[in-house]
Amino acid sequence: MNKLFIFFLPVLLLAEFWNFPHQIQLKKDQTANFDVYYNGEVYPFKFRWTLYINDILTVLYRYDNFPRQITLYKDPPLNTFKVPVAKIKQIYPYFYIEFKDFNGKIATFDIYLKNGGGVKVDFKGKK
Repeated sequence: MNKLFIFFLPVLLLAEFWNFPHQIQLKKDQTANFDVYYNGEVYPFKFRWTLYINDILTVLYRYDNFPRQITLYKDPPLNTFKVPVAKIKQIYPYFYIEFKDFNGKIATFDIYLKNGGGVKVDFKGKK
C-alpha cells in the first residue's frame, strides 16, 4: 500500500485542476458569449464556428476586442486550443477549448478555465 502511495504521490502533486467545465453545442454562425471578470473590468469573449469541410472546422473567436481564427480537426491534439484570459503573473489563466464532435449541423465543444484564481467567467448564452 505504501509503495502504491509513493508511486502516485508525484502524479497528485503535479496534477492540474480545471475550473468552469462547460459544454456548448453550436449551430453554424451561432455565437456563444461569455463575460470574463478580472481586475474590476469586464472582457467579452465571443466564440463561433463558420465552416466544416473535409473534417476541418473553422472557428472564429473574439477576445479583448481582437478577432482571431483557428482551424480544428477531430483528432487530438489538433482538436484543442488555448485562449489567454488575463495577464496575471504567476497564474497565467486561460481557456482550454476542445472540439468534441460534429453531427451534421451542430458542433460540440468543451470549455475549461485553467488557473482561474481571481478570474470569474459568466456564460451569457447563445445568439
